[in-house]
Amino acid sequence: KASPAYRLLRFSMRSVGWVFGLRVRSYGLDRLEHSGPRILVGAPHRRYYEAFALGIAAPAAPRIWWLGLGPFIVGRGRVRSALLRRLGGLLPVWRGTSGIETHLNAATAVFAAGAHYGVMPEGGTGGPADRFAEFRPGAAIIAMRTGVPIVPVIFRFRNRRFGLPSVEVIALEDTSPCADRPTPEAGSREELTYAAAWSEALADRMETIWREGVGSAS
Repeated sequence: KASPAYRLLRFSMRSVGWVFGLRVRSYGLDRLEHSGPRILVGAPHRRYYEAFALGIAAPAAPRIWWLGLGPFIVGRGRVRSALLRRLGGLLPVWRGTSGIETHLNAATAVFAAGAHYGVMPEGGTGGPADRFAEFRPGAAIIAMRTGVPIVPVIFRFRNRRFGLPSVEVIALEDTSPCADRPTPEAGSREELTYAAAWSEALADRMETIWREGVGSAS
């Protein structure tokens, strides 16, 4: 829940945006306050502070729990990870040591608490500068198995000649992988194949809006 201390932290981060070197503008995020739990799928992920931008641009509640790389959370970037914990929460993932069931259990606990579950499906910040990296299908699988809708979130950075650079945080309308078709059997090859194809289509749509701006979202 959004405690007074948490609200003060958000206010401070908004007021002193120069600490992170950017200004934040948002579109479509207000509805998250009354939407119920959602899976927030953010891209592109090229800097460490996209999650901060979304955290301070989104409504104070429900809070956002982010899926993050374990080495980042417990090793490098301790100050950043501590701030993200204060803004919402962090769920560590260790590559090669856990499958979808681990993430599904974590996401289910987040939804049960009434919070949002945030994922950067490119899996890291090392993607190409001129396009999206391949989306991993985990978020789509979690959406299919839990029935929780996905909210695509796009980050568009703009450098300014004078003043701080800005980032636009654009939340698109809710979407669900199986809104118009039967849900594949959990754990089947069909489920994985469909989740991968659906994730690829979502990445293409988000990349188009990333290139052309918020006006192309309609």
